[in-house]
Amino acid sequence: MTSALILADIEGIIGIRDFMNEAESSKEIYTREIEVYIKALQDNGVRKITVCDTHNAGDMILPSIITEGVKLVSNIENLQFHEGYDFAIMVGFHGMSESPGIFPHTLRFDFKHLYIGDIPVGEVELCCRWLGAHGVPVILVTGDREAAYEANCFNPYRIACCVKSLSQNVIIEPGLLYEKLAKYVSIAMNMDFSKCLSHDDSIIAVDFYNSDIVEALAKLGYAYEGNRLVFQNSTDIMKRLPDLICNLNKIDDDFIRINASFLSEIRQLAKTVSKEDIERAGILALLNNTVITLDSKSRNEIMSVFHNLSGSSR
Repeated sequence: MTSALILADIEGIIGIRDFMNEAESSKEIYTREIEVYIKALQDNGVRKITVCDTHNAGDMILPSIITEGVKLVSNIENLQFHEGYDFAIMVGFHGMSESPGIFPHTLRFDFKHLYIGDIPVGEVELCCRWLGAHGVPVILVTGDREAAYEANCFNPYRIACCVKSLSQNVIIEPGLLYEKLAKYVSIAMNMDFSKCLSHDDSIIAVDFYNSDIVEALAKLGYAYEGNRLVFQNSTDIMKRLPDLICNLNKIDDDFIRINASFLSEIRQLAKTVSKEDIERAGILALLNNTVITLDSKSRNEIMSVFHNLSGSSR
């Protein structure tokens, strides 16, 4: 019996616009598209399907999809690879951080880039290699334009299907796009699966928007080179991701506290100088950092400028 894995994310799902403020309606939209993939796989003879909701807590896909032969799993750490998946399809994925995609990010919004060598990659390639290490070929990737692009960067044989883009100016009825997705599932099912199997044999390096994060994580025993964390491969980072996220949450909380206090002090100093002087000092870009991304180097530079401006204005 053929066994399929659907690895699902929400950002690249058709019709999703604001999943944070429209959670309930987003769940229905998300679930509706997953049902399209399930039916398409079943129409192609697949009788055993596992759906893994990878988005945040893994609770956005409604349990109504659970029927005979269909199982729903919350989050990747709960997947059981000993069950043996013949192939996977990755659906609803998005572009990497700083790509011109819809909701672009890589794992978290404090991650800046993942690198394989000097090539930045996102969640698409990371997951393809991680699944490949478990012997599961990814035969189809769907989502926004950037996700489809990334799916073919390292493997042009793999099927990729774009259903939305940041620059889209034509409204397409969801039903037509669902038909497109079903056809792409059929096409992918007729591919040579072995040609879609990724190898997980490259070091993964990670940098962050806040350069202080690497130093903080290094103190906790994470390997690093320069200003990047280093992992043996995709499997290594995926295995360690829950603990990494837990540590990052604590580090981010510390940065929020430090930076909130710092910005409060800067607001007081700003009252003593003109906006024009601040603009001429060339620190506006640094001041646009958030309470998470503002690092110690930037704080020192900003404080030095404000002290100089405050002194010269007296």
